[in-house]
Parts: sequence; structure tokens; C-alpha cells
Amino acid sequence: MEKESKVFLNKTYIHEFMELINNNEMFLHKPELLCLYNLICTFKDRIITVVDYLNDHSNCPLTEEEFINYFVYASMLYDGFNKMHENLMHTVPSYKGKKKYFKYCKHYKNVYFNDETCPTDDVFFEYLRAMIFAHPFEVSKKGRPFIKDREKHYCPFVIVNSALRFYDDKDNVGIRIYTSADQNSIVDLTFSFMTLKGYLKSIYGTFPEFINWANNVINGQNEEWKQMKVNRNQDNLEVLKEIRKILESRFANTYSLDNAISYLTCKTTISHNDSNVSLFRNKILELLPKICDCVDNLDYEGMEDVLSIIYKQPKHMHQMGHYQLEKIYSYLDERSEVIDMVSNEYWGLKQAYDFSQEFAKKWVTIDIQKMQYDEIKLLVAVACYLESVEQEKGGNKYA
Repeated sequence: MEKESKVFLNKTYIHEFMELINNNEMFLHKPELLCLYNLICTFKDRIITVVDYLNDHSNCPLTEEEFINYFVYASMLYDGFNKMHENLMHTVPSYKGKKKYFKYCKHYKNVYFNDETCPTDDVFFEYLRAMIFAHPFEVSKKGRPFIKDREKHYCPFVIVNSALRFYDDKDNVGIRIYTSADQNSIVDLTFSFMTLKGYLKSIYGTFPEFINWANNVINGQNEEWKQMKVNRNQDNLEVLKEIRKILESRFANTYSLDNAISYLTCKTTISHNDSNVSLFRNKILELLPKICDCVDNLDYEGMEDVLSIIYKQPKHMHQMGHYQLEKIYSYLDERSEVIDMVSNEYWGLKQAYDFSQEFAKKWVTIDIQKMQYDEIKLLVAVACYLESVEQEKGGNKYA
């Protein structure tokens, strides 16, 4: 495998940047960041394609088609980075305004530009793009110091090194120029392909600035969020509701917390279930200080780990146990007035009945005919939790 150091453009930057974006919901929900999200995603998708192409075609092109295609992808890289610097950084990128890479372009063996006519690298790159594929039939001055007022340039074809073996640089590429200033003039303007690659690499080398931008946005927002602490001096249920509001304001997932609140507030309809339901609920409330700590510290993975108790399942269950649990939680959302016997809802109820008879009846009584689905799910969770605790203590186990 090719060593990373020999790769022209390292894709590690792309992966690091997108990991920051994809793992932080604020970029998808916060208004001032959401307006950038489409640009960022477009940049990511395009730049992966561009980098793959430029890395796969790092040798000097041998045909016009290869050179034109190469410059199309090079232009996407140039435009993409320009837009990202403009919209994310609000600054002029460091690769603009310099005369470093193309100042020694040649017409045959002579340097073509002098101090007055030499363009900056970005101006010359945009000129090349126009001449090579975007506007080869007419290119005017437009801030290009090497073109006179009202002069027009035309490009009948691009030049690749197979036609330039007599030059000192064997990787020369370039363009043929016709000019309206002199109908008899022909200019073969050439430069080293390595020079072009050097300029592209300098553009790509500003990628860490986007990574720093994303980190600064994330860290700044996290510092602001850390100032908001959960008020623990209130009723337990109110604490959980406040946590939910905080999580929503941080664009964090509330699914597990919502389930915990549902299990704590759901009305039970069979009184002899109450003692075991209370054991389960008390265990959830016992963990409330840890949940608050996680929220205060922006530790959402830790919060999910604490709340995983509501998903606790015994190690040993009957043969169809896990299948039945999947269908109960997937298919039982809201009870229909009339349940279609070929519907997912009916199948979920059947699995709930089988689960209650084969497993849950040891701990709770489930009436699938009368109970609402939130109560059924609560009792299923209670049975799984209590059986898990018993098995961990070395009690009876299902084969």
C-alpha cells in the first residue's frame, strides 16, 4: 500500500473535519450554522471526489483530454476552498495575492512575465481555467495585468509535454494563445506540472483552518452550555422535565430520557403490579443525580449509559424472547380503535401476549386487551429489569 507521506493530497483532513460536523447536531439545527450546512456538505462530497481524482492522476498528463480533465478537478478544489474561506472564515485565504508559483511561466525558454505584468497566482490560475476549458473562445483583461485594455485572448488548444521534449522541464504543460492585439502572434505559455501541483497543495494545505473553525465553534458553544446547570432543588419529575428542555436547547437526543419519563408517569391499572413497578421506578430516580451530573458536564454518552437501565435485559431468556421484545417496542405505539389482524400492531400485541405468558408473568401481569401501550412497555421493562437483577444475584435462570 502506498505510504501516506507519498500521497499528493492527504484525505485525513476531510475525515477529521466531517467527524466534527457529523458528531455535533448544532451544525444541523443552530440557525447561524444551518445556513452553512449545505455548503459544508457539498464541499465534503465534492472534495472527496476531487482529491481521489487528483491523487489518482498525479503524473504529468500526456493528452489534451487528461490535462483538461485535471484542470476541471483542480478548479473545483480552488472554488471549494474559496467558498469555504469566504463563508466560514470571512477572510482572504493565504494562497491569494501572492506571486510564488507562476511568476516564471515561459514562452519557449524565455520568462513571459515582467514585474509589471506578473499576475498573482490566483489571478493566473483563474486565467488558465478560462483559457483551458471555461471560456477558450474569448478571455479579456478583467484585472489581468498581462492583458491590455480591449485585448482578447483565445486558446485553440492546451499543451502537454509530449510535444515539448526540447524544453528543459520535461513535465511542461500550458496553453497556446492567440491575441487580438496581434493577429500574427502565437504564444505558447508553459509551466511545470509540478508547479501547478504545488499551488494546489498550498490551497489544500489551508484545510486545518476549517478544522480549527469547527473546533472553535464547538468549544465556544460548549462553554456557553456548561454555564447552564440543572436545578436539582425541585420535584424529581420537574428535574427530568428541565433536563429535557436543556437537552433540546443543545440539540441532543432525548429518546432515552423520554422513555424514562414515560415509565415514571405512566398510570398502572392493576394494583398488584405496583410494588414491582415501584422498585423499577425507584431505581431510575436513584440515578437522577448521575443523570444531572452528565447533563451539567455535557456527557451525553455517559447519560445514555446511566439510562441504559431502562433497556436492561436478562442474559438468559426463552427462545423467542428477544424477537418478541423487538416487535413490542417497534409495533406498539398508539392503540387503534379497531386493530387490523394483518397489521404490525396486531402482531406486536401477539408478541406482547406471548412474552407475558412465557416470561413476564413471573414479575407482572399484562392485559393486552385493556392496557395502553405505554403501560405494556413499562411492565415489559419492569419484568426484564427484575429478572436481570435476580440472574446477576445467581437466582433462577431461563434456559
